[in-house]
Amino acid sequence: MDQEILKVKEGIYNNACDDIIKNYSLFKEELCFYEGLLLRGTRIIIPAQLRKQVLAAAYEGHLGIVLRKARLRTKVWWPRYDKDAETLVQTCKGCTLISAPNPPNPLKRRELPNEPWIDIAIDLMGPLPNGDFILVVVDYFSRYKEIFSRLGNPATITADNGRQFCSQEFKQFCKDRNITLFNTVPYWPQQNGEVERQNRDILNDD
Repeated sequence: MDQEILKVKEGIYNNACDDIIKNYSLFKEELCFYEGLLLRGTRIIIPAQLRKQVLAAAYEGHLGIVLRKARLRTKVWWPRYDKDAETLVQTCKGCTLISAPNPPNPLKRRELPNEPWIDIAIDLMGPLPNGDFILVVVDYFSRYKEIFSRLGNPATITADNGRQFCSQEFKQFCKDRNITLFNTVPYWPQQNGEVERQNRDILNDD
């Protein structure tokens, strides 16, 4: 019998669970022996020498870390089994590919408008060291940084997914002024690259 399992068994039978290996002591009330098997609740505790085999069987099909844990969790247990599963998944190319999020679609080069103040990009930059935020508005045609109170309403606005730009109030603001609003892909600031570049220029000017 596995030495670790043997020590746990001796601790249970001698009512000395406090002396059981530290990794098991937190679960001593859940441990029991049944027909020669050590159980934690209804899950079989796998001996150390068999754990790699159990993991290898569980990862067939490269389900990735989430599904593999779900498969194991209902059947078996051992100390640090979550960590062991994660380690194996990270070293398995198949699991890594399955678990990886789908990359965003390739960016299409934006067509420039034919005249100024047709298509603009906006972004909220900050907080600055003094706690302020700056609303940056950039015209795609001229690259001119100006706010539309002077030049009128643009035809389109491109903004990221900040709460200010996804709010119902802002959508209604655009609708009332016949402005078409485009929100970029979340976590993909390159899609609003023009205003991001202007943000850097503004900070450098300071």
